[in-house]
This record gives sequence, structure tokens and C-alpha cells, in this order.
Amino acid sequence: MLKTWMFTFLLALSLGAQDTVVIFLRHAEKTHHGDTAELSAAGRRRAAALPLDLQPYRPVALFASDLRRTQQTLEPLATRLGQPLQIYERGREAALGQRLLSLYEGQTVVVCGHSDTLGALVRALGHAPEFPEVQGFDRFWVLRIPERKGPPSLEDHRQKHRPR
Repeated sequence: MLKTWMFTFLLALSLGAQDTVVIFLRHAEKTHHGDTAELSAAGRRRAAALPLDLQPYRPVALFASDLRRTQQTLEPLATRLGQPLQIYERGREAALGQRLLSLYEGQTVVVCGHSDTLGALVRALGHAPEFPEVQGFDRFWVLRIPERKGPPSLEDHRQKHRPR
């Protein structure tokens, strides 16, 4: 009887424990260089395919920088999930990291940024190893911050569902 109770108690504890998961991605392909660039036709196709890869993670919040191309990248996912995009100021990744840690503990969020800003956000969330150089547009990274406060782990993924 005591063994059954202990097993049930430990199982309940483990089910209640949830890692915080932050999924990072760079915006999809853009029309030109510069802050005013929007998504190209290829970028719009990639953004349309993105929900198939990210929806299974069941994110509760979506964040995009204040540049239009990041917002365009996440709009199909936001529509599919029925969630609003939350906009953060590019260059304020450390503040965003603190916001994510304080408001979304034990949950999953998606952040769309830029090749030169994602590393700062990953570091702000406690991942010490160097973030890989961001090249291309078909990758996303899953940062898992353990509920038990161990070191975060970072997984590198490629978009499985190809744009059409």
C-alpha cells in the first residue's frame, strides 16, 4: 500500500514538472537587405509551411521583432493557433529573455528574430555555449530550460515541411 502511494505521488510530481521551451527561428527569405525588407515569394511560402513544423510543440505565445519580416514569418502560425503576435524591440533581446523566464515558466513559446540577434537571446536565457552562426532560413532551435533548474539544452532542427 505504501509503495503504491509513493509511486502515485512521484508520478504526480513528475507529470506536474514542465520544462520551459523556447523555439527560436530566423525570419524567412526577404526581398532585399535593410530594415524595411519584407518576405519574398519564397519567404511567404516558407512561412506558410512553418506551422506544420511548429504547431506540434503547442506554443502558448508567439514573439516577433519589430521588423515586418519576422511578423510575416509567424503570421501563418499565429492564424493557425488563433494567437496574437507579441512584438518586441529588436536589440532588446536580454529584456525579452527576462520576460519569457518570468511569464512563461513551464510553457512553450516561439520567437522569430534575426541572424545577428538570436545568440543574444539564447544567452539571456542561460545557455552558455556559443550559439551557432545562423545561415539559411530553414532552421529552428529548441532551447529546453529544465524545471529542476539544470543547464539549458539546445537542439538544432531543420524545417521538415518544405515550402511549395
